[in-house]
Amino acid sequence: MIEKRRDKKGRVLRNGECQRKDGLYQYDYVDLNGKTKCLYSWKLEPSDPLPQGKRKCKSLREKEREVQRNIDDGIVPYGGQLTVLALTKKYILQKKGVRESTRAGYKTVTNILEKEEFGAKRIDKVKLSDAKEWLIKLQDQDGRSYSSI
Repeated sequence: MIEKRRDKKGRVLRNGECQRKDGLYQYDYVDLNGKTKCLYSWKLEPSDPLPQGKRKCKSLREKEREVQRNIDDGIVPYGGQLTVLALTKKYILQKKGVRESTRAGYKTVTNILEKEEFGAKRIDKVKLSDAKEWLIKLQDQDGRSYSSI
């Protein structure tokens, strides 16, 4: 009979889970791009106590649920290395049947993003406050009108 894998407390570990010698739990999974990724946590379940001297963190099973939900929804973790400029271009390509003046506005925005540092930022690192700050900079420092932005 096959024996189930267990952690140091005797709890049964699921597929992909293991406990390392130092007590850290690890979960291995395959992301949407086919790459093997690992999650780590000092707690298996949310109710587990945190080892002394360790920072507060989510339990491994909570992290597993989040990752599985993202995989099921088709969400690429960490923004898939997309930049603001790349995402903008992708968005513009999806727009069909727009007027020529609208298309010219899109081109203006793309040109601005190509020149600005903000356009090179990874999309998962951009906060709403960063975007607002950039728009204010375009108006105040660069003197661009609201309609061109």
